[in-house]
Amino acid sequence: MTLTRLLVVNGCSFARGAELARPERESWPALVAGELGIDVVNLACDGGSNRRAVRTTVQHLAAIRAAHQVEYDQILFLGMWTALSRNEYYDSGIEDGPLRPDLGVRPALPEELHWQRVADWKAAEGDKPSKAYLRHLFNTTGETVNFFVDWLLLEHHLAGRGVPSRFAFAWEILPDPVPAEAVPLMRALRADLVFGELPPRPRDTFREMVRGRVPFGDWDHPLREGHRHFADAMLGWLTADERLCFPLPDRIGR
Repeated sequence: MTLTRLLVVNGCSFARGAELARPERESWPALVAGELGIDVVNLACDGGSNRRAVRTTVQHLAAIRAAHQVEYDQILFLGMWTALSRNEYYDSGIEDGPLRPDLGVRPALPEELHWQRVADWKAAEGDKPSKAYLRHLFNTTGETVNFFVDWLLLEHHLAGRGVPSRFAFAWEILPDPVPAEAVPLMRALRADLVFGELPPRPRDTFREMVRGRVPFGDWDHPLREGHRHFADAMLGWLTADERLCFPLPDRIGR
C-alpha cells in the first residue's frame, strides 16, 4: 500500500478557512494534515466556484507534485464542493480581488486574479457580469448536470494519474430532489469516495454539521471550534479507509 505524503485540498472559503485568525494552522485541511503527519497544499479560494476548483486542480497538480517531490499516488486530493450558482470567466485586462480585501482571499497562483468570480454574493455587490449570469444564464437543472460532469471529469483525471481522491460538501448545495436529467450522472460517480452520502445529508455537510454548536463569524463561516469538529470527523473517515495509508496514524485524537 502506498504511503500518502501530501494532502491537496480545493474548494471555497469553507475549505480555505475564511474568518480564522490563522487559517494556515486552524483550518480543517491544516488540522487534518497535521494529525496525519503529512504536508498540505490548500488551493481553496474565498468565493470560488466548483468550476474553479476543477480548473486549478488540473492546472497546478503537476507543479505541486514536482515542488513537493512526491509521486502522484502519494498525493491525496480532497475536494469540498460549494454553491452551484457560482462560476468564473477569464479577462486578461482586469484583476479580481487584490484591491478589495472584503471580497476574500485568493491563492497565489499564476494568472489567478484574471479569473473573475461570478456569484450571487458578487451580484449583491453590484457586479454586472454576476447579475447578468444569474438573471439570464443560470438554471438549477443545467448547473446540477454541469456540476456532476465536472466532478466525473476531475475524478477520472485524478484516477488516471494514480491520485486517490475524496470529496465532501461545504453545505447542502444540491437541489432536493436532484433533477432527473442529473441523476444518471450522479449515479456514475463513486459514492464510496464521498464523505457521508450522495446526495449528501445535511448532517454530513460542514456548515450544517456544526450549525448551532459552535461560533460563526460575521460572514457565516464556522470559526476555530467548527474547523476542529469537522477535522475530527474527516480524520475518522480517512483513517478508517483501508485503501489509504498515512505516516502517523497513532497521532489521531491527540
